[in-house]
Amino acid sequence: MQRNIFEAFILELPLNNPPGTEIARYFDEYGPIYIYDDGPFRYLSFGSGGEQSRIEINRPEYPVYQYMQAMLLGLLYQPSPHRVLMLGLGGGSLVQALLSYSEHVMIDVVELRPQVVATAAKYFMLPVSDRLTINVNDALVYLQHANEPQDMIFTDLYTDTGMQHQQLQQEYLQACFRLLNDQGVLILNLWDEGQGFHPLASQQLTELFGNNWLCCTVDSGNLVAFAFRGGKPESNPRTLLNGAKKLEKKLGFPARKLLNRLKEI
Repeated sequence: MQRNIFEAFILELPLNNPPGTEIARYFDEYGPIYIYDDGPFRYLSFGSGGEQSRIEINRPEYPVYQYMQAMLLGLLYQPSPHRVLMLGLGGGSLVQALLSYSEHVMIDVVELRPQVVATAAKYFMLPVSDRLTINVNDALVYLQHANEPQDMIFTDLYTDTGMQHQQLQQEYLQACFRLLNDQGVLILNLWDEGQGFHPLASQQLTELFGNNWLCCTVDSGNLVAFAFRGGKPESNPRTLLNGAKKLEKKLGFPARKLLNRLKEI
């Protein structure tokens, strides 16, 4: 990927008001990777655009970000996943949460940047597990060649400038749809700047899934969408509440509070 001199200069600027002390930095063909530490937390940044990942060092399986907690609400609709595909690794926080949630889940991760994988392993406690496979590849290329049906697909593709628009391209979403099993759930971390609605996501998801999708607003400006291959499940309040209590017990975040943010389209 070629960049002009100005773009390269911007990409090499460190994070504005960094959260703690910089403990390492790396550069690859896609730009910089910064690691910061403030004692309780460790942070990953791809440049001046903000944090890409954060872990609580004494509790790495805890999903610190609210958007990640919202993504994990997908487990309310697929409470016993066996096969999970994750597109985008970051620091590996979501991986750790899912491995902690279930001792039976098998996770395949696709990450474009080898240095991000190395950084997650060295600084963010990404575990070595026979239930975890890391694939260094472009997400769309991987999707086009994969054939294993998935219970859940998490897609969380971001750079220092924001969400990668590939996440909402028809070809990408169709490839995700193809890989979902009959009861599969697609979970997308979108960016809508706090509007609570994403027109392109609404159009693309409705074309593929009909009205079989939900969304959850997040304080940070993210919007998490849940799309269901086999039709929108019944949102029985008691069932959802019991599932949220299980998430709280397993992972420690306030899942019941997020239930009020779920809305149908």
